[in-house]
Amino acid sequence: MALKSVYLPSPTIQDGKITVTDEEHRHLVVGRAESGEHVEVFDGRGRVWSCVVTGVAKRQTLLRVQDERIFPAPKVGLMLGMALIRTAPFELALEKAVEVGVTRIIPFFAARSNVSRVERQERWQRIVIEAAKQSKHFHVPMLESPQTLEDLFTIPATSRIVLAERDGVPLKSALLGPPVLFVVGPEGGWTDVELRSAEGAGLRLVSLGSEILRAETAAIVGASLIRYELGDL
Repeated sequence: MALKSVYLPSPTIQDGKITVTDEEHRHLVVGRAESGEHVEVFDGRGRVWSCVVTGVAKRQTLLRVQDERIFPAPKVGLMLGMALIRTAPFELALEKAVEVGVTRIIPFFAARSNVSRVERQERWQRIVIEAAKQSKHFHVPMLESPQTLEDLFTIPATSRIVLAERDGVPLKSALLGPPVLFVVGPEGGWTDVELRSAEGAGLRLVSLGSEILRAETAAIVGASLIRYELGDL
């Protein structure tokens, strides 16, 4: 069984011990953590502390630190520009994109986005953290506030691509190396104006095959294929 992970962006270590409170404590309680169990604490920036549970109380869990490790940042910087779509599929895309190795997520409003405002940023951040914990990504991906498509197109990267349902080239031919920005459109697809705007901003249109994928599926498949093509899987 995998070790339970505790996310503490700024853990306080006193006399070799860490006190876990609030939401992370509740997660340990729900997970039935018990004295003597080994867990790991990570700060989301690559530092990980191996710990042993020494006590579980009503409002806190006490841990004894055994050692500290530092994990390097991911070799491939993989940025996902994700169009805002219906809540359930968008949150699925968030979770699974983190699991397969996306390092930065930029939601944006597309012409055919079927949402007009965002009020779930805190929940989305929690989804990102939980996905990082589950998949043992000790560098928590950056989740940005929603942007316009024009803002998204200004983000620098060595490879900048748009996953398009038409007029796209094979993925391998568009990858020039990391970091990679790949952009996924809304459920209703891209408009011609948006595709021309992407090309005008220097992004390559890329096809993932003859099948028409749902937006959330394209995000997951796209991230996996990019990592594979760059030798990171």
